[in-house]
This record gives sequence, C-alpha cells and structure tokens, in this order.
Amino acid sequence: MIGEGFNGQAFISSAHPDVLLKLIRTEMGTAEKVEQEFYAARAAFDMGIPTPEMYEIVRDGKDHGYLCQFIKGKKSIARLCADTPQRIPEYAAIMAEYGHQLHRMPITLSDFVVSMKLLLLTALETSPLVTEAQRERLQVLAEGMPETGTCLHGDFQVGNLILTDSRYYWIDMAWLAQGWYMMDLAHLYKMMVEDSVIPGVQDLTHMSREQMLTFWDLFAKAYTDTDDVEAFNHELRPYAALDMVRTYYLHPIDDPQLLAFCRHRIEEDLC
Repeated sequence: MIGEGFNGQAFISSAHPDVLLKLIRTEMGTAEKVEQEFYAARAAFDMGIPTPEMYEIVRDGKDHGYLCQFIKGKKSIARLCADTPQRIPEYAAIMAEYGHQLHRMPITLSDFVVSMKLLLLTALETSPLVTEAQRERLQVLAEGMPETGTCLHGDFQVGNLILTDSRYYWIDMAWLAQGWYMMDLAHLYKMMVEDSVIPGVQDLTHMSREQMLTFWDLFAKAYTDTDDVEAFNHELRPYAALDMVRTYYLHPIDDPQLLAFCRHRIEEDLC
C-alpha cells in the first residue's frame, strides 16, 4: 500500500511497477460508482486530457476498484504547497494555467460524461438542502448558464492536479462533465475558502486555513486576471451554493449536523 484516503487505498506491486491498483471502500464505492470513475477517466484520456491511462476494473472481496497507469515521482498541488509553502504563489499560478487549458478543451457527452446544467437541475428538483424560494433562485441560475461544449473536472481541487518532473496530470475524474467553467471554480472556492474552517478539510489538503485562503486569493487573481478577488468571490457564491446541492446529490450522507452545515452555507452564499 502506498496511499490511503477518504475513498480508499492505493497499491503497487514489484511485479508490475507501472500499474496502480486503487481500491474504493465498500461504503464509498459500489460497482456502479467505480464504473463511473473508470469510464469517465477513460473518456478523458481518449479525448486528450492529461490523466493516467485506465486499464481494468477489478474486485477484491467486497471492495471494487481498478488498475491504472502509475505515475512515478508525482506530488499533488496540495502536497507541494504544504511541503514548500513559500512556493504557494508559483503553484497557484500553475493551477490557474492548467485550469485554463482544461476549461478550453472540448468534450463529448456520453453515459459517463454528463451535462453539468442538466445534473444541477436534476439535483435541485428534490434537494433537501434548499427552501422552495432558494430552489427557484438556483434553478434560474443553472438554466441561465452559457451552453458550452468544454470540459469540467467536476472535482476541481488542489489534490487532483499532480505534477512530475516532466508533466502534469488530472486525477479522480469521476465527476467529469461538460459545462461552464464557473462551476469548477466554485468547487475550488468552496473548499479553499468556505470549507477551510473544517479540520478534516485542512487534513485533506495538508494545508492550514491561512495557506488555503492565500492559495485561493492568488489562484483567483491568476485565473481571472483581476485584483478584486472579493468581487469575484461575491459572483461565485451562488455557484458555490449550486455546487453544494450537486455534491450532496452525488454523495448523500444522512448526518443531521452535515445537513445543517450545508443549509447554513447555502443561505450564506445566497445572501
């Protein structure tokens, strides 16, 4: 085993040093969810998005997973920022640059590459997180998003961009979608700003809250080419509320405290 995270574990074997086995925890990874991640990542690879090549779906007892290309010597943006915080400005600029490239890439809809707009509207229909007034407001926001045939990562965050000496890769492509770039930026904003108060999120990024806020400020300036980050944050907040609804729809958790937190965040974002 070479890694363990919220969703599962990663293994390599001396017999096949270029192959990574990722096993998804049973409670997180039904066969359908593993297939979604596998085939979405394969679609991304086939379309030329820099992501590890996917080889085969596997099962180990109750746990499902897959075999994919093992990227040697890689570190995530999150880990690089934690290890060398003085270089956070550099890594924020790198993520902005590669984010721009990703969001310009055309992508084709399929069973495993969804329309972000349709996904949002479906999630809103029955979401327990919003009031009827909030639901109507967010439906108008989702319906008004520009039609675009370009790529969204879906889980656009500092743990899912990895760097090696020679190139970069996007990983964890299960939520790959076609849609407007603001939804990816809202997802990153929600993690680095709104959720940075949560110790578990700090653990996930390996960064302190101050470092997360600094990263976001620098990323936003580099991505948008503006110095008025607060105005951009204000523009993003309704999309962060949409992202909260989408995330809960894709990963519903029956936890009263979590539900209360999500509702509070949505209310704050829509003020």
